[in-house]
Amino acid sequence: MPATTARYQFYREHKYVTFALNDLQRLIGKTDFRVPAAVAKVQHMFDEVMQMLKGHAHYEEECLHVLLKQKNSTIFAHTQADHAQLDDNVASLQKLLEKTLRGAVAEQVEAGYQFYLEYMKFVGDNLLHLHEEETILLPELQKLYTDAELKKVEAKTYAIMTVEQMVHMLQVLFPHMNPTDRQAFLSDIKEFQPEKFVHVWDVLKVGLQALEQENLASALDI
Repeated sequence: MPATTARYQFYREHKYVTFALNDLQRLIGKTDFRVPAAVAKVQHMFDEVMQMLKGHAHYEEECLHVLLKQKNSTIFAHTQADHAQLDDNVASLQKLLEKTLRGAVAEQVEAGYQFYLEYMKFVGDNLLHLHEEETILLPELQKLYTDAELKKVEAKTYAIMTVEQMVHMLQVLFPHMNPTDRQAFLSDIKEFQPEKFVHVWDVLKVGLQALEQENLASALDI
């Protein structure tokens, strides 16, 4: 049986998204909600993670869902409905978090526990959402478009990004990715923005182990 040729793939950044969601859940789980400074730390990370989720949803709608619309596919309807619900879900969680700053000590502890439970459900729902995107939307995109057509999505993104923005993005993503994922990101940047790639590689390679650096350099023909 012949080997299946790998298709162009979106959603690799989901590995970071799941890390960020779970990292916040671990923080919430060990937080002493009787201590305002500890609650403030949760609030700060909560704000950062929610902004990341909203930005990620916006990117998917503007760059990926639009491709499906152009082919008259409505397979994204459920995931887009999830996106539409995100603001309400975040507002509800925020109200629960604010309750931990009011009332007697016992009430603060209970409010923290209820916030943890609701956030845990939020994470579970999001994991199902990400799974749906990778197992339903991605195959549909690959069926409707060629790899060359799909690549144009990222080409537009990298055209407007600075070297500094690319480096920051990859430094955030790479710790959560395997060598195949890393090669995919670097390959796109090299293909679409070769001049920027030279500077990006000079910075990124320093953080790689020698063997992976050598393997990537060979695969990218550097």
